[in-house]
Amino acid sequence: MDLPASAREGMKIARPKSAISRAVADKGIPMDGRASRRPLEIFAAILVAGGFIYSYHLGTDALGASEAYSAWAASKPGISAIVRTPVLHDPGKQVFYYVVLHYYTRIFGLSEISLRSMSVIFSLTTLVLVFALGCEMFDDNTALAAAAIWAFNPLAVVFAQTARMYPMLISIALAHLLLLLRVRSRPGIASGIGCGILGAALPYTHMAGLLILGAEGAILLRDLAHGRRDTMAWMALILAIALFVPYLPIALQQSQDLIYGHSLDYLGPPLNYSLAIKLVVGLTAAGAALWLVFGRSLERNGEEPIRLLVVWIVLPPLAFIVGSVMLHPMFNLRYLSPGIAASSLLIAGLLGAASIKWRNLLAAGFALLCLIVLPFDRPKPQPWRDLVEQVAAGDKSAPVFFESGYVSNGNTAEVPNGGFPFGYYSVPFDYYFRGDNPRIAIPGFDSAAARMTIEERVSSAGGGWLVSWKDGDAVKSELPDPKRFSVAEKYRSEHLAFYRITPIGK
Repeated sequence: MDLPASAREGMKIARPKSAISRAVADKGIPMDGRASRRPLEIFAAILVAGGFIYSYHLGTDALGASEAYSAWAASKPGISAIVRTPVLHDPGKQVFYYVVLHYYTRIFGLSEISLRSMSVIFSLTTLVLVFALGCEMFDDNTALAAAAIWAFNPLAVVFAQTARMYPMLISIALAHLLLLLRVRSRPGIASGIGCGILGAALPYTHMAGLLILGAEGAILLRDLAHGRRDTMAWMALILAIALFVPYLPIALQQSQDLIYGHSLDYLGPPLNYSLAIKLVVGLTAAGAALWLVFGRSLERNGEEPIRLLVVWIVLPPLAFIVGSVMLHPMFNLRYLSPGIAASSLLIAGLLGAASIKWRNLLAAGFALLCLIVLPFDRPKPQPWRDLVEQVAAGDKSAPVFFESGYVSNGNTAEVPNGGFPFGYYSVPFDYYFRGDNPRIAIPGFDSAAARMTIEERVSSAGGGWLVSWKDGDAVKSELPDPKRFSVAEKYRSEHLAFYRITPIGK
């Protein structure tokens, strides 16, 4: 029986949505195929707010010691001198950041604002990449939630306002992951070459980039186990490694120095776990890695975006944990910064799989909470301007002593090493101080020799200053004889102390 036109129209309206229609609706894409502008507009607002927050108070606080090393490396006359900086004085920190900062500061100068503004640029780039990855792996609303989760995170703000390589590392890592995913699904020669170049930039920025490349290799291994060849993606990874090979001998030497040369002792001395514990940790980590790479699929989406993110985020810290147990402490939150940023995507993806409504509410709530907390979460300002003023106000002939050697804890401070031969804290001091006071390096690993030098030079000059990275108990052994010298502690914080030393009766 033929139904009236009005009845047929009513049946069309009442017809349940198809799976494709529901998916399109969840993605915020109208049925005419055009992408919704609302997530883009909200993301643009987040990006503008992020730019304002990241740029706020950029030049207010003095540079920290590590930031001063960035300025020192960037001020070198050329690339060859820049390359020698991390090799000789700062193992583990590779050259790419210093080279980019060198050319950036040639245009904008070496002020605190100029040095930190490059980190702001990379941090805003990271926000764009988080959104782009969310669109690539999930949908634009999930991408928006991930961007909101990361944008005002206190850790993201700290990275943006610090003149160090970590914002660049995060940005390069996420850009490489995005390009790898596109090469994996839509192979192309140009994109494959670009992916390889970006991959090589990772370890040239920080040695932790090698672990990220390893995690991406694990992702491609899982594809291979499921019959997916990813030829162009494999070629991109091979190109990345090939481009890093010329630097490999230097990287290996730095790795040995990092592990055995005590430059990581600020993380703590070796813990000397028993063989049984090492075996348990090693086997557990290996089992977890194997399950992540070869375990059965738990997602309906054949691309497995959740597992892919878990592999990319979890494998690098797993390697650091195993290395810390087997060899020497090497785990630091900053080294995992790309994975921390990518965790916003993982959280948004998991929440979206459970409930789109709760994903949106929690992402907005977390962003609001971060904005409330930020004014109370500013790091303690560095004291270098105040210390310099004290020295400048005193005798111009009074020497300033700096301990050479790697910044260490406990008994390892007494282990001879060639780290920072001019004194670790001389670089931030010299960034702010322009006086003529002699700067003298004393061996931080030889308290007796350091004490002898301090007593001799202070006696002849009538006074002096000591800038130390040792704690109160460790520094006592290098301070001069209290019967002949007066020692006044002018400043103390973690890993930094400042003393005024004068002969008694002066």
